[in-house]
Amino acid sequence: MKSFSPSFSSSSLFIIFFCLICYASVPALCVSLYETVCNEARQDANACLNLLKTDSKITSATNYHDLSKSIVVFAFNQGLQAQAYLLKVAKQFPSDEAVSQCANEFYIMSIRYFGNAMIDVDKDPQNAKNDVKTGGDGPANCEKAIQNDKRVHDPAIHAKNNEMVLLSEISFLAINHLT
Repeated sequence: MKSFSPSFSSSSLFIIFFCLICYASVPALCVSLYETVCNEARQDANACLNLLKTDSKITSATNYHDLSKSIVVFAFNQGLQAQAYLLKVAKQFPSDEAVSQCANEFYIMSIRYFGNAMIDVDKDPQNAKNDVKTGGDGPANCEKAIQNDKRVHDPAIHAKNNEMVLLSEISFLAINHLT
């Protein structure tokens, strides 16, 4: 009886190691671009993932330009929704100056800058980064005004402000991959 003794050639070993290397790198290839950007947000990574996964254009982006543009458009639309909410609250409580200032000044500025960034992503990513950074100032200023006005107790305003500041940061991180 002959005994079976496998002999490994150098090409066989190469194929085995190549397969192991490819297998080991597969999980890294499964991370989407938006997840990569959210991981860059460090302490806000989970909030980022929860927020961005609601938009299919963001989750399906295959390059940083499309991802950046989709996030900026998302932020612009979220800013419009936040402003609409603030306008409604300002109408209900006309004596609350902070809410009125948020709706009629801070969010208008923020929306304008995110609108500019939508255009700048295509032609001037560095300027788009500046736009989204400044776009986050509106909600941050709104949050300060609300905190200084002890009469306003609306957790939704606080949540919207935090979301917009986070979207400013995420937009910046995404666009940063273009520069």
